[in-house]
This record gives sequence, C-alpha cells and structure tokens, in this order.
Amino acid sequence: MTFSLLHRATPLARGTLRRLAVPTARPSAPAPRRTMAGGGHQPVSRSMEAKLFEGHPENEGWETTIYVTYAASLVLITFALGFAPDTSIKTWASSEARARLELQAKGKLDQPVFGVHYDTPENKYEFESKNPDNPFDEEEDDDDDDDEEEEEEEESPCRERRPSRRTP
Repeated sequence: MTFSLLHRATPLARGTLRRLAVPTARPSAPAPRRTMAGGGHQPVSRSMEAKLFEGHPENEGWETTIYVTYAASLVLITFALGFAPDTSIKTWASSEARARLELQAKGKLDQPVFGVHYDTPENKYEFESKNPDNPFDEEEDDDDDDDEEEEEEEESPCRERRPSRRTP
C-alpha cells in the first residue's frame, strides 16, 4: 500500500510520505557493547599502586613552604593556648570570694551584696593618694651617694684652658 502511494504522489509528497511510513520489521543485530575505548576494563589508578606512607621520591617546590607554615602555626597555637587566661567559673568564683574576704578584713565591706562584683581594679588598688607628688606612697629615699657627688662637682669646678699667645 505504501509502495503504490509513493509512485502516484508528487516528488515533494514522496519525501513526506517516506518520513511518515512505518518501516517494516527487519531482524535487528544485537546492540554493540560500549567499552569506553578501554577494551572493557577500567584502568588501574596510580594511587592504588602506591604503598602506604611512602610518599614520592623527590620533594616538590611547595612542600617545604607548607611544612614550615604548619610548624610555625603549631608553635603559635601552642603558645596561645598555653598562655590563655583561665576563664572557668570556678576561677572567677574563687577570686571573687578572695576579694570579698580581703575587703571584709580591711573593714571596707560589712556585708557582701548579691550581684555586686568586688574583684575589680577599683577595689584592688587605691587610685586616690594622699600626696599627689607621691602617688604610690613610697618612703623617701636618702640619696646620700648622689648628693656627695654633686657637692664634689660644685667644689672643684673645671678650669677653662685658654690657648696661650706667644709673642716673638
């Protein structure tokens, strides 16, 4: 039926009919097996052939920089964590209790008040001094040694030497 229609149709209609025509059943060959150009076997990666913890024979340029950076950062982190302040609640509570007991022993605190912090610089140190010229309330030190040296210098002043003029 399709054959007779193709002969009677115009050349333009023949192309359209050929595209629309259902092909007859032919015995089909089995589909080719896809092997991804590897012959059916996956290649073995180099990482599977490497031995554990052996590395590679020569160092690359970036490895030395990385090793030095790792070592320096390890040292910095060790010092930073080693000298970090203790911020535990136990440490704070013990210093607060110690400050309250010291203030009570000095007579500056009768009864501690809940919610007030007593371990502050204002309570630890006295910022108001009795003598503004001596803010740390130091005892006067007799500097006898310094005074003697100054007196000796005053008693024997240096003579000025003037160049002598010779007359012929």
